[in-house]
Amino acid sequence: MATRTWRDKRIDDLLEAVSQLGMTMSRSAAGDLLDERVQFVAQQMRVTPATARTYLTDEALAGMAREVVFGFVEETPGADLMGAPRTAAIPVRFAGTVIAGLGEVIRLLLVESDDLEHTRDRVAQVAHAQSYLGLLIHDQLATTDFYDEPAVKMPPALLLRLARILETAAQLAETGLVGHEGDQQEAAGLPSALRRDVDLLRTMAGQEQRP
Repeated sequence: MATRTWRDKRIDDLLEAVSQLGMTMSRSAAGDLLDERVQFVAQQMRVTPATARTYLTDEALAGMAREVVFGFVEETPGADLMGAPRTAAIPVRFAGTVIAGLGEVIRLLLVESDDLEHTRDRVAQVAHAQSYLGLLIHDQLATTDFYDEPAVKMPPALLLRLARILETAAQLAETGLVGHEGDQQEAAGLPSALRRDVDLLRTMAGQEQRP
């Protein structure tokens, strides 16, 4: 078995710290963030990267995790989304597309990492968001108050959370990753489709409910 590097171990620690705060990020994104922080510390302290790594203590990583999570404060991590104000709207037809997209996210996560605990944690969080979306659709009758087709009302925080999840998956797909039992040819169009959904979700999240 190959010896795990300092970088691999600290990526695991950062992902765990972010997960404990109710958020997820891709392993590649965590690695990029860690590399940037090492470079920044090395430049500021005028030391070598090896020395800079010694400054990235558990406490420092916890701080990085908080920066990541608080950067998504509009998603209101930990909030009861079922009871949150529903001031945004999403067409039922598009909601079906988002649910399908979340399914593709899970397929990507199943092959993104060999760390079973990491995979379980991330898949569980995506499934949780997917469940919220399904329950909120079930909890109300669709109307045409917002669009020329049936739509349901949602907490903007949920739409932003869904957008972030889909964007992370788009980044994974852009690296050439193909989901579990996926087709390479079909996967080629996945990044653009996911990013299109991300843009729509973020636009809808900013739409205030009409009187």
